[in-house]
Amino acid sequence: MSTVEIIFFVILLAVSGLLALLGIRSLRCKGYCFNNAYIYASEKEREQTDFTPYYKQSGKVLLMVSGLFLLNALRIVFKLNFLFYVSLVLIAAIIAYAVLSSIMIEKNN
Repeated sequence: MSTVEIIFFVILLAVSGLLALLGIRSLRCKGYCFNNAYIYASEKEREQTDFTPYYKQSGKVLLMVSGLFLLNALRIVFKLNFLFYVSLVLIAAIIAYAVLSSIMIEKNN
């Protein structure tokens, strides 16, 4: 394995770990909510609205993206090229989940 591959592996692993940490914190409704509904809400709306569904949605998406980075790190180390196609499926699943869960959250509000 070349030096460049090792560097990319370490970077992808670090990003995966950071995203996993942020995802777990979001699932626990702790810290900043990485969701447009929260980001664009005024201070008054933030105090009055229950953002729990948005925290949960963001946490799940962050964990899935963490898995995506982990898959790519493993692909580099073990030279498993089929993981590229698994990554594409995971990207499609992340997009589908984000859109469908947003629709469900808005429907429930």
